[in-house]
Amino acid sequence: MARPPSYAFTIPSLHDDTSLDYRLYVPESLSSNLESVASGAETLRGAVVAHPYAPLGGCYDDPVVLSMVDILRDEGLVVGTFNFRLVLRAVQHACNDRGLIERL
Repeated sequence: MARPPSYAFTIPSLHDDTSLDYRLYVPESLSSNLESVASGAETLRGAVVAHPYAPLGGCYDDPVVLSMVDILRDEGLVVGTFNFRLVLRAVQHACNDRGLIERL
């Protein structure tokens, strides 16, 4: 079972009402060593992991995504994940409003 994220929040779009759900996973080793990272004594490493195919409704709860998160966090990386489900709906809605889907 995957460990819960350290932080979860929503990033609003600057262009429309679409928002992007985001989760941030911070390794336990980093949480206890923030002073050494802030002083530059320790290098901060990170990764962004996303579902490989957003048109299928890419989700950050996908088992493959969560497995990668656990592996990278165990290696000491800060890991971010995005949920593309609502983004795809917004893109489809925008394309439909402009008649783009019918033209394709």
